[in-house]
Amino acid sequence: MRYLRVLLYLLAADILSLFVGLTLAGSANPLIRVVSAICGAGIMLCLMASLALKTAAGDLKDERTSGTKTSLLLPAGMTVTALTVPLASWLVLYIGRFDFYRWHKLVNGWFIQVFNMLQPDASSAALTSGQIWAMLPLAFAPAAVFAVFYVLGYRGVISLEK
Repeated sequence: MRYLRVLLYLLAADILSLFVGLTLAGSANPLIRVVSAICGAGIMLCLMASLALKTAAGDLKDERTSGTKTSLLLPAGMTVTALTVPLASWLVLYIGRFDFYRWHKLVNGWFIQVFNMLQPDASSAALTSGQIWAMLPLAFAPAAVFAVFYVLGYRGVISLEK
């Protein structure tokens, strides 16, 4: 159930980010595009951070009630789950046997404006090798956000409670 929740949060972030990104995509104003890119990435960041903090709080609560420590494999598995979809999308784009760039933008909707700034054309043929490699670190962003906020929540540095 934990892993499905990660995928659902990623899907929700994707849909919300695409709504914002595609609403503002028609603007040629660079400032609007930057604001849209920040909003899209911010949506993913907020949703993944929220999930990580809720998971950490639940794990701490379970530890208090059961007296046993939570296995690190559970949050690590969730982190890997958050990595699978964006990394698989990047790998398909890198392999380049399909015209996948437009789909890559949609699968990773939280970075659609960043991708549009790198290469506005929707065709994979328009991408250079350098542009494809520049997209690789973005594939790790959801997993990195989840991991960092889980650790912060688990250690009690950040909490969703007031």
